[in-house]
Amino acid sequence: MIREIEVEPSGLKYDFNKVYWDGRDEDGDELANGVYLYKMIIKKGDKTDSVIQKLAIVK
Repeated sequence: MIREIEVEPSGLKYDFNKVYWDGRDEDGDELANGVYLYKMIIKKGDKTDSVIQKLAIVK
């Protein structure tokens, strides 16, 4: 795992949300060029949903 970003429910909207990330890992180092997988986990009450997508970093 490179970094975990947690967003409080009070900061979320119903239909569209943005999660900002500065492109750095947990230690504050910039990531190298490449393709990375990210996973978003969404929880509401007792329901949990997740999605895995690709992210390309090109400098």
